[in-house]
Amino acid sequence: MRIAGFINRVLLLAVVTASLAAPGCATQQVSSETTALRILLTNDDGYDAPGIQALRAALVAAGHDVILVAPLQDQSGSGARVTTQGTLDYKEQSAGVWSVDGSPADSVLIGLLHIMGDESPDLVVSGANFGQNLGYAINSGTVGAATVAMYVGIPAIAVSVGVDLSERDAEPAPFPSTLQAFAGAAELSVKLIGDLQKAPTDKGDLLPEHTLLNINYPAAAPEQIRGIRVLQAARTSGVQIDYEETGVSGQLEIRIRGMTPAVTDSDDTDWHLFARGFVTISVLDGDWDAGESWRDALSSRLSMVGQP
Repeated sequence: MRIAGFINRVLLLAVVTASLAAPGCATQQVSSETTALRILLTNDDGYDAPGIQALRAALVAAGHDVILVAPLQDQSGSGARVTTQGTLDYKEQSAGVWSVDGSPADSVLIGLLHIMGDESPDLVVSGANFGQNLGYAINSGTVGAATVAMYVGIPAIAVSVGVDLSERDAEPAPFPSTLQAFAGAAELSVKLIGDLQKAPTDKGDLLPEHTLLNINYPAAAPEQIRGIRVLQAARTSGVQIDYEETGVSGQLEIRIRGMTPAVTDSDDTDWHLFARGFVTISVLDGDWDAGESWRDALSSRLSMVGQP
């Protein structure tokens, strides 16, 4: 979501720094049952955004070896776009923290193929994003970065923290609930990674081949979270983009509006449960193939198929 552009980064970093010192922040070390992982950390909000800084602090405190490679500036809504022409500038901003003047997908590829070189990571983590990325999240740079990692064979996790759009004009910084939730989302991510290490797949991997996890954490304090559920990804992201006339000929203003799902006992997608205060985890595989039956049905309808 293109929400982070509304926010003063200085104010955000100050708030998040304070929240990391609060009780409940992840400070545990890697247990005897797990080993330290080499993790490539990225996002779409920018290398210095509060969400990625909170997640980096939690992963490092847990004993993992973290290399941060993320966009120089906010690249929200860029999906899995990869730059294919010209040049890309990159810079080491501090020890182990790199910025790339490109998309989140560019950042992942430069991190994997150039910065980390032969020392491939055990895991790519993308986030924590400023704003939820529910459903298929095809426009999300956060999920797009994780998707690129998955396509090249690296286990990947996308982490997003929701926003309450009514807090857009809050003072001293917009979206205070999201800012306070970053620490909880970071702690949950560390625990989830630990669980994956303790209970690997039958092949001994963190995740099944060609899958990624999409985690969405509500803008709420840990004690307000109603639970954690693994769910099917909805066909909607839970937000709607509206276009309004500005009064200038040929110009439209983009507005993001939250959608409220109908509440029924049978609703079991990430969008519905997230709206009720649950942390949701969906498993995405990037498979756009509709299946053999659909291909066969289409072939039977097309007269030119099978001809020389």
